[in-house]
Amino acid sequence: MPGQALLRTTVVALTAALAVAGCASGGEKTTESSATTSVTEAPGDATATGSPTPATDGGTTTGTPTGGGSTGGGSTGGGSMGGGTGSNGGQPGGKPTTSAPKAAGPTITFFRVAQKPSCPSGTNLSRTEGTPVVLEWKASNVDSVALSVDGPGVYADNYPPTGSETLNFPCSGAEGDVQRHTYLLTVRNAQGKQTKSLAVTATVHEIKQVT
Repeated sequence: MPGQALLRTTVVALTAALAVAGCASGGEKTTESSATTSVTEAPGDATATGSPTPATDGGTTTGTPTGGGSTGGGSTGGGSMGGGTGSNGGQPGGKPTTSAPKAAGPTITFFRVAQKPSCPSGTNLSRTEGTPVVLEWKASNVDSVALSVDGPGVYADNYPPTGSETLNFPCSGAEGDVQRHTYLLTVRNAQGKQTKSLAVTATVHEIKQVT
């Protein structure tokens, strides 16, 4: 009997020890599971502290201050290249500087005799009157058109750019003399003037006196 009691006590103690050991073993597994969970989250933390990852805008590396500074806002984008373009062309954008075209001066297309003059002829009883001279002209880009007869004096200065004028042709002298008159056309604008002259002649006829 004393031997059985001792054996029973040993078994109970052994069972209690095993139970304690089992509880301890279960606690260690829980601790390892918690540790494993914390280690799994670590790579995410490492990414935030500067580990380089490929960027989505064509090669820029996020988390690397040196690369982002020189590529995004340095000399290539808005620095030396942009300034060079402006200096090459003289204006921002590289466009060459052009000056406005100079305004054109007046031009005489033609100044000519439309009708030749003639001097009076015949006798005092049958007289043939002479004919006037008719001048015509065409000019462009003008502000004023003036006509002078036999000298610098202006006959009239309010003519249109294209027009004509009929003028008497004075005749004096002896039979067979040649009468000559000079006509000057002057056109002007803000840029200057242009002139052209015509010398017109006619033969003098003596008017015979008859009774």
